[in-house]
Amino acid sequence: MRALVTGAGGFIGHHLVKRLKAEGYWVRGVDLKHPLFEPTLADEFFIGDLRGPEMALQAVEGSLDEVY
Repeated sequence: MRALVTGAGGFIGHHLVKRLKAEGYWVRGVDLKHPLFEPTLADEFFIGDLRGPEMALQAVEGSLDEVY
């Protein structure tokens, strides 16, 4: 399974990335910042604002099964 986690640099999003990775997912994370207390486990991590159409298109590029 392939998932996109928006807000992956925040507390909840960061923990969701860890949970999905533990379940065997391939994960792409997107946020305005990297997680503060430990490196992300996301397979790909983009710094960007999803309110902009270019970043939103980049975030959903390719095959994804789930978006959080």
